[in-house]
Amino acid sequence: MRFALIPTLLLTVCFTAGVDADECGPFAKWSKIELTFAGPESQGRGEPNPFAVRFDVHFTSSNGVQFQVPGFYDGDGQGGLDGNVWKVRFSAGELGDWKFKTRSDNNRLDGKTGQFTVTNTSDEAVGFWKWGRLESVGTAKNKIRYLKFRDGPYWLKAGCDDPENFLGNYVNYNTSAKRKIAIDYLADRGINSCYIMTHNIGGDDKDVWPWLGESQQDAMLNGGSDSRFDVAKLEQWRELFEYMQSKGVVPYVVLEDDSAWKGYDHNRYYREIIARFGYLPAVLFNCGEEHNENYRLPQALQYMSQLQQIDPYDHPRGIHNVNRPSVDYVDAPQIDFTSIQTGNPGSRTGLKHALEHNRIAIDWINLCQQRGQRVLVVNFDEGRPEDDRRAWWSAYLGGGVWEAHVLPQYDRPMSAWENIWKELGGTHAFMETLPFWRMQPRNDLVTGGHAFCLARPGESYAFYLPEGGKIQVELKAGAEYNVAWWNPKNGLDDSFSGKSTCQGGTQSFEAPADGDWALRIVKRN
Repeated sequence: MRFALIPTLLLTVCFTAGVDADECGPFAKWSKIELTFAGPESQGRGEPNPFAVRFDVHFTSSNGVQFQVPGFYDGDGQGGLDGNVWKVRFSAGELGDWKFKTRSDNNRLDGKTGQFTVTNTSDEAVGFWKWGRLESVGTAKNKIRYLKFRDGPYWLKAGCDDPENFLGNYVNYNTSAKRKIAIDYLADRGINSCYIMTHNIGGDDKDVWPWLGESQQDAMLNGGSDSRFDVAKLEQWRELFEYMQSKGVVPYVVLEDDSAWKGYDHNRYYREIIARFGYLPAVLFNCGEEHNENYRLPQALQYMSQLQQIDPYDHPRGIHNVNRPSVDYVDAPQIDFTSIQTGNPGSRTGLKHALEHNRIAIDWINLCQQRGQRVLVVNFDEGRPEDDRRAWWSAYLGGGVWEAHVLPQYDRPMSAWENIWKELGGTHAFMETLPFWRMQPRNDLVTGGHAFCLARPGESYAFYLPEGGKIQVELKAGAEYNVAWWNPKNGLDDSFSGKSTCQGGTQSFEAPADGDWALRIVKRN
């Protein structure tokens, strides 16, 4: 889905917590509810450390739904490090009256109460703000492997993986304005996710971290058990992430780079990230890129369990570089999606390597079903060959989704990889013409020729012919179907061609021209 360039409209309240408030708001459903509390006068680099103050706010709806939301120290509330401002950000998915009460180890912040009312979603809400929280809804029974917005559609990921240090110092991305231009560019081509590293100290580019400090060494001193955070920088991140919500692009937050410094206080870091950004309706969390360079899988799974306990909204989580079906990964309830890397950069070329993504996706789905577990979102984050559309078409037709990892140099504008974004957006457009969330991999329905199939037999079929040519397929008998061809060179705004009709049973089709083609067959109403 794409969204018009409309500023995000959020309802925000400031509340001085020296005196209990009878009420505040009202707020629209899913909008940002920001409450500001006056705590002790503090210095961000001074003692006692204001970032160490324990501060939570408990929200309770009239129906008894409860959330414990971590709050955070925000300096003077305007980006300055010194002050007396503590905040909490909340997003309510239930209409009616809500109450809140603070809990803190500081008397000035403890026991403050108030109430507010949540009304229907605002008519002016844009992007994800109108659809609500992006959630994992799959169960062993329903076999659904895609995420869904609480009040909106199922979500089919088509993402951008690079540059991973999108928040760093690359000339093409080193200001909020430049980053927003990049988001606009991607959204206009149907790309709806962006892979964003929030800590790469000691990692690849060494230019992104949330802790205080102009250098890596200073940040490491402020990232341990006495953690202190850069409130001005995190406010810039918040503004960008909110902008992405309005544009229909999900921030895919990768919490640690490969081989990065791992001596930080994980709990404090996770709390700060959730406190500041957890209210966002659509956000994904990844434990870390190439987790195996720093942790064994059980340890990474434990960190994701820790994040799950902190996050009151239960945003989807995954761990990068678990590439083959793993029983431990499938059985872990704190995990919602895979984060697969197939090979090293530039290491795999040709049709064989491109098409293996179909089998990998199917193998993950089969293991989930064999284990009697919910089916994970089968997500490829670093698929290779990087610039071969046959790779991601094979993944989508296997029931997976794709985050395009492109080849360097990375300090270039997004247009440097125009063909990838255009063609990936086109694949996304093709898939969204189908009830993809109800369809399963069914390569067995291809009885002649070379093609992959995703289908709900008798209702809808998608075929991908990586080498074109002729195929023979088996359609459910007793129905008439509409047939249409899609050229994978198409972008988001292109259309189907070669439209016709056919009956059920055994049918043969031939691609309209040389090269790869996709075929859509849907039951006529």
